[in-house]
Amino acid sequence: MSRSRRRGKQKIQFSSRTHPKSGILSLVLGALSLLILLFLCLVSGAHKGNPGTWVGVAGIWTLVLSVVGFVVATKSYRMEDIYMITPRLGSILNGLVMVTMVILYVIGAM
Repeated sequence: MSRSRRRGKQKIQFSSRTHPKSGILSLVLGALSLLILLFLCLVSGAHKGNPGTWVGVAGIWTLVLSVVGFVVATKSYRMEDIYMITPRLGSILNGLVMVTMVILYVIGAM
């Protein structure tokens, strides 16, 4: 066996780490809330800023969805022996949607 082949085999490391289900769930909730937010913005733009109350109600549910996703992501940080990429992405995505929704509601209330 050549030297380079042995080196390649020595680099293989097995890990017991997994992507946590709660981290994946938070990422999915964040992506879903972002898609709903974009859809609601398009609907509001198509109706020239006066789409009706259903868009506001859907926006509040989107905010609730992103808060739930953020909480799920922060709870998954406490788990041991996991990959942290999905909880981090989930918390960042849900946090951005939450901040955007709060800013839109504050601007709309003025």
